[in-house]
Amino acid sequence: MEGLSGDARRVERRAVALPTTIRARGYHGSDVLIRDISELGFMAETHEPFPRGAYVRLKLPGAGIAMARIIWSRRGQVGGEFVNALPTARLRLAMGLTAA
Repeated sequence: MEGLSGDARRVERRAVALPTTIRARGYHGSDVLIRDISELGFMAETHEPFPRGAYVRLKLPGAGIAMARIIWSRRGQVGGEFVNALPTARLRLAMGLTAA
């Protein structure tokens, strides 16, 4: 994700197709399709523009809500950095895998 530190870019991203919702303060929820995810962030397809720097709540299927900051937004895609890194077990749950 552009805008993240060099350390953040070394974290393995997992290709996924997770339909879910995202909500920014003052906006209604929007359907998105998460295309890749890691402990530090995500990339999703969306029909709604989200301004760079906006804080959002991303619903992670099977793993609850994660707070994130939009790092980039262009042509129907957004990249976000999680406010708090996701523990591996929670990431696995969001991906539909067992927590262990």
